[in-house]
Amino acid sequence: MADEGSDKAVLEGAGAYFLSIVEASRDCIRVISADGHVEYMNLQGQTLFEIDDFDGRNRLRYWPDLWPAEGRPSVEHALRRALAGEASSFRAICPTAKGELRWWDTTVSPIFSDDRLVTRVLATSRDVTREMRSEAQRQLLVNELNHRVKNTLATVQSIASQSLRNAGVDIGVRGAFEGRLMAIAATHNVLTDENWSAASLRQIIDGSVTPYRSHPGQLTIRGEDLMVSPKPAVVMALAFHELAINALKYGALSASGGHVDISWSVGAGERLSIDWVERDGPPVRPPTRRGFGSRIVEMALPNELGGEVALDYRAEGLRCSIRSPLSALDRADAFMPLTG
Repeated sequence: MADEGSDKAVLEGAGAYFLSIVEASRDCIRVISADGHVEYMNLQGQTLFEIDDFDGRNRLRYWPDLWPAEGRPSVEHALRRALAGEASSFRAICPTAKGELRWWDTTVSPIFSDDRLVTRVLATSRDVTREMRSEAQRQLLVNELNHRVKNTLATVQSIASQSLRNAGVDIGVRGAFEGRLMAIAATHNVLTDENWSAASLRQIIDGSVTPYRSHPGQLTIRGEDLMVSPKPAVVMALAFHELAINALKYGALSASGGHVDISWSVGAGERLSIDWVERDGPPVRPPTRRGFGSRIVEMALPNELGGEVALDYRAEGLRCSIRSPLSALDRADAFMPLTG
């Protein structure tokens, strides 16, 4: 083990913490020379790394060489930044002297002389192995849950299809129900890719509408992409699905030359504006009754977004205007805590 007098001299020469403060730390603290060699490691660090012979195994060794090859670039980069006068940090795995693999969260800082020259580097490593293992286990459980939910949606879709078919339900009704399940499933897939933190507005719209076009020229999607939290994402997916189905049955997507333009922007006061505009389809007539799709678009969507939705059944093509606070896309009460 290192001589306490020489350790103290290293610290005093570096202008770092007093030896008593350093030794009281629960983390591994190293002092590294300007050429990258380890000069000092506190007793707690030697315990954490299970080092019985610091002088023989670590002292005056080139610090990056003490890390596994996969983590060495991060160590080299942090060391270079510290020698250039910048603090940085990295997280990497490094085994102890006895071979136990552990994760370390390491902060690397320059030690300056009185004339502001970097004379040494201070590296502080904290053992975060338990945290990393917990995170890996949590992610494994989340992936399994996402897989099971996806399978459940597929099972529900299959059961619904068979049940409705056997009950003699009209094929149009069956198709509408299955389409709604598909819209939910598509949004679920997007949210799964983002660990259920948020979904891309562009992906929500694309997944809900694109399946119902007959060729790429029928659809234009424009706007700077925005992220939507889970609950409003599902409602928006259903709403755009209903608009697409309506366009396929009665509007622009029912004609080979028809076109749907979907655009959005954020204006003054952080207000979100989304516009659905159809053209070059058959003449449009207002519906004689309000169905499920209309209720989703005209009632559920504005309620979820805290805004307004207006449907304009113009003869040349349906227009749907959605106006809401931008903050409605990131509602805290809409977050689904699947990732803990």
